[in-house]
Amino acid sequence: MNVEMLANSIRERAQDLRRSDENPLTYSELKDDAELLMVLSRLVKGASVARAFGAPGDWGYSHPIGKALSAKGGQ
Repeated sequence: MNVEMLANSIRERAQDLRRSDENPLTYSELKDDAELLMVLSRLVKGASVARAFGAPGDWGYSHPIGKALSAKGGQ
């Protein structure tokens, strides 16, 4: 897992949400955002980062979060 890539991906999602009045989000993007809230709830309950996010394939290897989860280094 590359923590820096993961943090950047999450930060970009937050920025997209903040600008959603200018650029409406797709259903797929909203599903990702809802899943990020589920990840946050698992972290709050004490799950490790890897366990809270799940496998890279759960997000898709071409998705920025999936790429970060499967990338090496940056921890």
